[in-house]
Amino acid sequence: SLLVLIALLVCLIPTTIGALLSAIGIAGMDRMVQRNVLAMSGRAVEAAGDVSTLLLDKTGTITIGNREAAAFLPVGGAEERRVAEAAWLSSLADETPEGRSIVRLAEERFGFDRSSVRTEEIELIPFTAQTRMSGIDFPPGGSGAPRRIRKGAGDAVRRWVEELGGLTPADLTHTIEQVSTTGGTPLVVVDRDEVLGVI
Repeated sequence: SLLVLIALLVCLIPTTIGALLSAIGIAGMDRMVQRNVLAMSGRAVEAAGDVSTLLLDKTGTITIGNREAAAFLPVGGAEERRVAEAAWLSSLADETPEGRSIVRLAEERFGFDRSSVRTEEIELIPFTAQTRMSGIDFPPGGSGAPRRIRKGAGDAVRRWVEELGGLTPADLTHTIEQVSTTGGTPLVVVDRDEVLGVI
């Protein structure tokens, strides 16, 4: 009877070890999920035990790629409300998280109302890698010249303003650098040929 029991144990131990390894792997994966780490297999859990340093450089891996608007910084003597309005108008049709955050911030700070803008009369200018700007064009008014608002990278907006014959305020470069040094991504706002400020 004892001999049969020992023989049974000898036969079952290899299969039990296989089942235990799977159970241990699943338990390890569960513990890593509790710490916001996703392990795809038990082997990954084992490999993680040997890791002491991890270097990552990819948006979306350890960072969130959705930039959020935080402030409207006027330049050249413009008022903050005017900067916010131009940024808001140029972002109304911008469905990116960044564009929606600009609209949200402007509406919260200054109470702008979307129903006051007749969207059928405007032309959305989408962002492109070539222009590095986006914005909105309004139809010509009484003056005959269309109102064109843009937001985008500082150097791209600066070139656009110069092509229109406008001037760049002296404090624009300092404001862009101020935003950049704090880890932000500065977007310059321009209405027609006048640089108003930085988002």
